[in-house]
Amino acid sequence: MRAEFRINHLALVVRDLAKSAAFYGEVLGLKEIENRTKRPTIRWFAFDGNREIHLISGAGDPAPERPISEHWCLSTPHFDATLEYLSAKGVRCRNLSGEMDTFNYRGDGVRQTYFQDPDNYWIEICEAHPDGTVG
Repeated sequence: MRAEFRINHLALVVRDLAKSAAFYGEVLGLKEIENRTKRPTIRWFAFDGNREIHLISGAGDPAPERPISEHWCLSTPHFDATLEYLSAKGVRCRNLSGEMDTFNYRGDGVRQTYFQDPDNYWIEICEAHPDGTVG
């Protein structure tokens, strides 16, 4: 038998837990869920039914610059509507060339764009088919 894995959660160390929680909850619209650790320095958010983001207080100030190649990605079958939603929330997306408020095409033809959270973590949004598959 070979190993079988699925992503369970991402853990991000953040400077301002309340600010980051507002970004993930209010701006990205992720649902805050019970933090089963019960630690007040951690908040959990859910996406895609079974996956989570754990925000952990403790990063230094200021947030480091991060290369765009170090990112995580959310996919959506509603790419255009998602970009409009993010723009209305004040999120500025960019393509890989650094052009603001636009997207680019991956080598496989999938549209993608990037933005940063309050701690400069890069997040990619890519276009998915209605069944959730990409490419």
